[in-house]
Amino acid sequence: MMKKNVLNNEVRKFLEEHATAAVATVSSDGSPQVATMYYDIDKDLNFYFIAASNSGKLKNIKLNKYVAIAVGFGPEPVTVQAGGEAEISLEANDKLVEKILGKIKFQSLDQWPVLWLEKGGLVVLKVKPKWLTFLNFDKEGHPETYSHDFHRLLP
Repeated sequence: MMKKNVLNNEVRKFLEEHATAAVATVSSDGSPQVATMYYDIDKDLNFYFIAASNSGKLKNIKLNKYVAIAVGFGPEPVTVQAGGEAEISLEANDKLVEKILGKIKFQSLDQWPVLWLEKGGLVVLKVKPKWLTFLNFDKEGHPETYSHDFHRLLP
């Protein structure tokens, strides 16, 4: 059986190396919606996202605070999946916004809507995962945690 600290360290490293996550919410009519969002994590694997205060995902979260998160879209066959409740902070923490933006490798100034988000105001979303899994099919890149099954870190 794999040591939990090895697994936690591998998951933290993987999440810190990535800047985007797919975040799923539910709209007012009950249909699922997914948005790609920039994020950061803390030592407890809580996720922090920046969003426009007038975005559809924020409207969805105000109606239903439960979200699902996926990080790792390839090409490596590794992913972290999580779910929990989103908390909305109406004041964007400048330090956190700078840290998240620092992770992004812009190809051009008009890349993605981050540069337009501030026009309507920014908010920070915090998600404390109630469940979190790690799947690693990359034997060469991540040999210590390679497995054919999901590793469950939470609960």
